[in-house]
Amino acid sequence: MSKALIILHAGPDEANPRADTAVRLAGAMLADNKDVRLFLAGQGVLILRDWNKASDSTRSLLRELLELGLEVQCCGNSLKAQAIETLPSGVSRSSMKGLSSWISAADEVVCF
Repeated sequence: MSKALIILHAGPDEANPRADTAVRLAGAMLADNKDVRLFLAGQGVLILRDWNKASDSTRSLLRELLELGLEVQCCGNSLKAQAIETLPSGVSRSSMKGLSSWISAADEVVCF
């Protein structure tokens, strides 16, 4: 099975839909039977802010993908910089070392 890694460092913003595109691509890759991982860094961790309150389509799709087994990790420094302490179920704190390991294991890497 092909392993894909999506790195999201853009925040969820209607004016710049990179976060939405990254999450939709993750869903398409899962549907294509790829082993997909999503790493959130920089502004990308903002997709987790107000997780239980926000009901936009990007977060809703990410919730569904997590239920389907999408593996998601976040840069710990980015979480700290954005004052995000609580992570949703299925999302874990990581580091650049963790990202490096994921990059090494991936057949495909896409950055948003």
